[in-house]
Amino acid sequence: MKQARTIIFLCIAFFAISAFAVQSQQQPAGQGAQPAAPQAGQGEHRQMPTIDEQVQKLSDRIKLSDDQQAKVKTILEDQHTQAQALMKDDSISQDDKRQKFMGLRQTTISKIKDLLNDDQKTKFDAYLQEMQAAQKPGDGSSPKNK
Repeated sequence: MKQARTIIFLCIAFFAISAFAVQSQQQPAGQGAQPAAPQAGQGEHRQMPTIDEQVQKLSDRIKLSDDQQAKVKTILEDQHTQAQALMKDDSISQDDKRQKFMGLRQTTISKIKDLLNDDQKTKFDAYLQEMQAAQKPGDGSSPKNK
């Protein structure tokens, strides 16, 4: 049961990161930090932060160095690129996509953890648990991206 909850959380977290990454690429240059109006097909989702906003929030929470911030941004951009390719791949079943998304999310978390010192890892784990708890109450919407 605990493993099922973990898998569900990872799917939700991955979709959330993918959604704001899509949004960040769709905004014109110079507007990355400004909230945008919901775009077609995204109206049912909360506005998600851009990759830059995610990096800044994480940096504020766990005190990333400038070098760590740059590396985390690269990791998140790479995750976004892979997620977009996966979402567009119609040859893969939804169940297989879900499994691949969970694996991609886990890989991203591992890559970020590899950059952190022990104190930052502890704070990062707490942050992930908070995100998981925030996703639970009534957030039954599932993203319907291509």
